[in-house]
Amino acid sequence: MGGNRKWFFLFLSFSFLFPLLFYVLTTNPNVTFTDNGELIGVCITLGIAHPTGYPLFALLGHLWSVLPLPLSKSFQMNLLAAVWTALSGMVFFLANVEFLKILRNDFLPTKIKSANPDASETFGIYLLSFISTLVYAFSRTIWGEATSLEVYSLQLLLFNLLFLFSFKLISSRNEPNLLIFTTFLLGLSFTNHLTTILFVPSFIFLLLFRLEKGVVLSLPKFKSLVALLIPFLLGLSLYAYLPLRSAQFPDFNWGWVSRSFDKFLYHVSGKQYRVWMFSSADTISTNFSKFISLLPFEFAYIGLAILLTGLIILLIKNKYIFLFLFLSLISCLIYSLNYQIHDIETYFSLGLIVLFFFSTAGTFYLWVKFKYIAFATFVVPLLLLLINYKENDDSKNNLVLTYTKNIVENLEPNAVIISAQWDYFCSAFWYLQKVEHYRTDVVLIEKELLRRTWYSEQVRRWYPEVISRSNKEMADFLEQLELFESDRPYDPQMIQFRFEKLLESFVEKNIHERPIYITFDILQNEYDSRPFAKYEKVPQGFAIRLLEEYKDVPTDLDKIQIEPFERFSWKDDHLVKGIIQSTKANLSILGNYFKMTNKANLSARVEQMMSRLPSD
Repeated sequence: MGGNRKWFFLFLSFSFLFPLLFYVLTTNPNVTFTDNGELIGVCITLGIAHPTGYPLFALLGHLWSVLPLPLSKSFQMNLLAAVWTALSGMVFFLANVEFLKILRNDFLPTKIKSANPDASETFGIYLLSFISTLVYAFSRTIWGEATSLEVYSLQLLLFNLLFLFSFKLISSRNEPNLLIFTTFLLGLSFTNHLTTILFVPSFIFLLLFRLEKGVVLSLPKFKSLVALLIPFLLGLSLYAYLPLRSAQFPDFNWGWVSRSFDKFLYHVSGKQYRVWMFSSADTISTNFSKFISLLPFEFAYIGLAILLTGLIILLIKNKYIFLFLFLSLISCLIYSLNYQIHDIETYFSLGLIVLFFFSTAGTFYLWVKFKYIAFATFVVPLLLLLINYKENDDSKNNLVLTYTKNIVENLEPNAVIISAQWDYFCSAFWYLQKVEHYRTDVVLIEKELLRRTWYSEQVRRWYPEVISRSNKEMADFLEQLELFESDRPYDPQMIQFRFEKLLESFVEKNIHERPIYITFDILQNEYDSRPFAKYEKVPQGFAIRLLEEYKDVPTDLDKIQIEPFERFSWKDDHLVKGIIQSTKANLSILGNYFKMTNKANLSARVEQMMSRLPSD
């Protein structure tokens, strides 16, 4: 028994430490794409994140941020994703041990089912669980969550905790105290990410269904289920953090949810994202193709045979466990296949975890049939390391930091810049400005966020001198925008008209005191560019200066770096491709301007920069 305990703690420790080593080696030390800058800022300043607010994430992230580590804040916070993902692997190991203990009586030959497991059998369960954990840890999607801070790394940990305690519930036949804790954990998981709802069908199945009895529902059973609402709501109550903290006006206060209960509900329900859900039949085929194309990089090709074996054998040997897992898989796929966003891969996570459990079942079946030959499945995580290391290595990824500085470094002092480049610039710049105090003189107005009522409060608080000059235009626009946001009758043409008037006013009322810029994306659409039509547009670095009358403005090409975009040109990722294309677009605008103004030397330098980037 003592020997087995030593093996257990050894495998448990290495299920955390071994993946963590590789995660740390591949962690991005810089602010990176999309919400990363905003979320780091939220954690450090104890703020409110974009919908659905993620209070558990913000609170745990803040605790990590105050640790006195000798690292940059961006690196420290991105390392938290590595820690959470490694912890999720350790919990996955524990869940696999519970899972295999349940399957033991179904998979082992009848003559030894009733016997207590001997040392070799227990060691086998631990080792197989460890192998499965390494497959999980080095799969492309899971590893991808470990290299920069997002809410999904914490959600991986929570999903695996839910599976762990669900397997314990199955073994204990729903022991009451364990059931109360698991229900509390379910409620708490909702306070990190609403995709927790995808686990609910499995949990309801666990509560109501018994393989030998079918649905078990009596009056006492019904009363006990109603009583479980108490621990569930207790876990869910962490959402109270949002209005309480919002009312204290933190630097990052997305949604300003303390304004009213309606605004709180609007935020926590993620209402603004519903337009992308179940919106197109084409989305299903596109996302399904993405899901299928991921599988070889989650199971190293040969692991797919083990996965298929486990799925079939589990269906034959233990239909109850199969149905419990399958419900999470199918709910995940129904949701994610119908969600029309670019970075859909992260929403496959729950389904992938289920497939990893099926793979564990396949490995266990091979062990039952062929004993220690099954340990050759160690080749699967080793192959995953070889296949996925380069793709997941973000240790030298400074694409977003470089792109942001390419925009900002050439801005004149006290500049106002209007942009909608959230993924590559706005989120990252706000982190750099509000946390690292980089270019605090610059006013950044995120054009698309202006279409949300809360943002007027935020931008007014951040940049009062600039925004207060447009108070009337802001009030006129908000009058119509509030109708839209509250689901009351509104005039879309009037909203657009007042939106354009607001943007015009930002320029007109500040252009004599401050240099005004837009980013190139504003010019890609007629409606976006219309408020700025009357101004001369002169590129200055990676921004475009708006002028009442034409004049030449200097660009210091030494402040524009393209080496990172050249170095990552091989990567098949829509964000990487997008930021490279945006870099090329900016260089093209700048190069054409130099040609028009007969600056041959500068034009030649820009052409040389562009030649180092990949062609379309």
